[in-house]
Amino acid sequence: MPKQCFLSLLLFLGLTDTYAQVPGIKQADTTEINHLLQQLDELTNRNLDSALLLGQEIFQKATTIDYQQGIWETQLIQGKAYYQAGKKDTAYTILNQLLGQTQQQVNRIAEIETHIQLASNFQDDYNFKLAIEHLIAAQKLLTSTDAIDLRFSILNNLGMVHRKMKNYDVALSYFSQLEENYFFQLTPLQRFSLFMNQGNVYAVQRKYDKTEALYSKAYQEIKKADHPANLASITYNLGALYYRQKRYQQAEDYINQSLEAYMTIGDQTQIERCYRVLGAIQVDQDQYSKAEVYFLKALEIAKAIDHKKSILGNYKNLYLNYWGRGYETQSVEDLDKALNYMDLFRQLNDTIYQLETTEKILELEKQYETEKKNTQITLLEQDNQLKEDELYIQRAQRNYLFIVIFLVSGILAIFIYFYYYYRKVNRLLQVQGKRILKQNNQISDQNEKLQKSIDTQNKLFGIIAHDLRSPLVSIANVAKLIGFYLEDKRYDDLETVAQMMEQKNDQVLELTDNLLNWAKSQSEGLSPFFEKVSLQEIVEECFDLYLPIAQTKAIRLVCEDVEDVQVWADRNMLRTICRNLINNAVKFTPKEGTIRLSYCSGDRVAELCIQDSGIGIPPEKLPILFQVDRAKITPGTEGEKSSGLGLTVCKEFTIALNGEIKVQSSPGNGSRFCLTLTLFNPEIHHPKLKSSRKVRVKPAVN
Repeated sequence: MPKQCFLSLLLFLGLTDTYAQVPGIKQADTTEINHLLQQLDELTNRNLDSALLLGQEIFQKATTIDYQQGIWETQLIQGKAYYQAGKKDTAYTILNQLLGQTQQQVNRIAEIETHIQLASNFQDDYNFKLAIEHLIAAQKLLTSTDAIDLRFSILNNLGMVHRKMKNYDVALSYFSQLEENYFFQLTPLQRFSLFMNQGNVYAVQRKYDKTEALYSKAYQEIKKADHPANLASITYNLGALYYRQKRYQQAEDYINQSLEAYMTIGDQTQIERCYRVLGAIQVDQDQYSKAEVYFLKALEIAKAIDHKKSILGNYKNLYLNYWGRGYETQSVEDLDKALNYMDLFRQLNDTIYQLETTEKILELEKQYETEKKNTQITLLEQDNQLKEDELYIQRAQRNYLFIVIFLVSGILAIFIYFYYYYRKVNRLLQVQGKRILKQNNQISDQNEKLQKSIDTQNKLFGIIAHDLRSPLVSIANVAKLIGFYLEDKRYDDLETVAQMMEQKNDQVLELTDNLLNWAKSQSEGLSPFFEKVSLQEIVEECFDLYLPIAQTKAIRLVCEDVEDVQVWADRNMLRTICRNLINNAVKFTPKEGTIRLSYCSGDRVAELCIQDSGIGIPPEKLPILFQVDRAKITPGTEGEKSSGLGLTVCKEFTIALNGEIKVQSSPGNGSRFCLTLTLFNPEIHHPKLKSSRKVRVKPAVN
């Protein structure tokens, strides 16, 4: 936000009356171009397509009259517009060319502005090293006579970069430099940005008293400037802050003010967020009917703007709302609605996951097809070579017969010929023998892979025939039972039947997920996509998912509140491991038990542990715990079915992530599963980070 607010102030810095005095440039031409540049900067925040077209027009006009400063300003805004439009390569090309031109012609102000824009783009790409390098280079070019806008932009951006890097003390030091040395030179909009950024740092650290004080200062400053969007933004932030502090009345007042402002502006995305927070406030106060109205409005807007992440969050909120009201009032209708929204949540979540992984799968398929074709080409070349060798031998033999017939008198010559001829044939036979041996080895390897695939298929069909068919039959029987109860008007028994149906559905879904994951790993179709992953994010997501399930068994699910740990792993594989371990803990822990989630970091590794107070594991089953073996299968404390595949999938995924999984357990004393993973190191790991991340707010609020 500050980058967009103050870039326009920097664009025209350095434009003085001397531009109109340059020989060959008319005052009217430069005035028109400067006016168009102002329109172009405004368009980049509203309509990127129009901005790109207008930028090309301005560039041509400035080039025609040889207005160098106009050309540079146009390229600077184009670098911003192309980046926001997703054409990052074009944006970086334009800005790097502009940087070279400004350095060559020694235009210090234009060079500083170009460094700042490049740093802004690199910051959004999470390339913090290059972003800091450009900002430091711009800072070195500053002089004491330069306008405060340039210095503010550099120090403010340095603070924001370090905040994203979680170097909070360094970030606050840059903001403090601005506040202590240049505060009275700043405009109200700049002071608003300064207080807002400081408050965001303390908000991440959960120092809410300092956050509230800084947000209040930002609120007072933005009221002095005519900027409705920023006023609505700080009002929303104050409401969200009061919500986290459980000061519900104040939170509701500020969020309603923000909602009115965004309705005036027409920002549908922010309107949806406001409705979602208002619903969350009502849920925390057990006002489920009011929350339902807000969540349904938010869902309607999210569908209208086709924002899948917002739709997903609203599905989850509606599930939690209906589940809470149904649990409180014992309403089967509300519980059914909750289950319907949970189904919608799972379907959309799976769809999003499939869309994210489609490109990876297509890339793997292309790689497989390429390798397959290369292998076929190699085999064909070998066959052709063998045929050529055979033809060569045949020709040599034919020549030999001709020599014997026509050169009877040349016994000595024939002897020499035979000597060299057999020597050559022996070499060819040796080469051919090596090739045949190599082909035999390849055939043997292919046979082993084929046998492994057959064994995997047999195990898969065996599990499907035994474990998957049983809950499906139970579901069919429960469905018949529902019809019988409805016909007999035994409505009180429908809740028990619904719970049975939900339990069987969960068994089928769990077994299906584990079957697919295990089969994929066994068929060598599993390739982890390594990136920087937050253990806190994974644990909290699984915690939210299994909290309602644990509550049905009166199990206390505890997640230790510790500092976040970043690991180098595949996000979806790690999520699957965590879900399976928590699911097993819930399954084998009796009522009123406790399950504790914890994680910590060491020198080069991080450890995630799930400990339960369940029934434990007999010593004779520990050696086969992670194998596909029906001898290890044990039903849960409430009779829950178990296929034994979950821990096998955990083991396969852990090996794929270069990690280690350990278990400590004894009968009657519970179990402790610990997963060891590689700690993320930015010096050796280069993850392709995504542009947006989910932030956990209870209920889900972006």
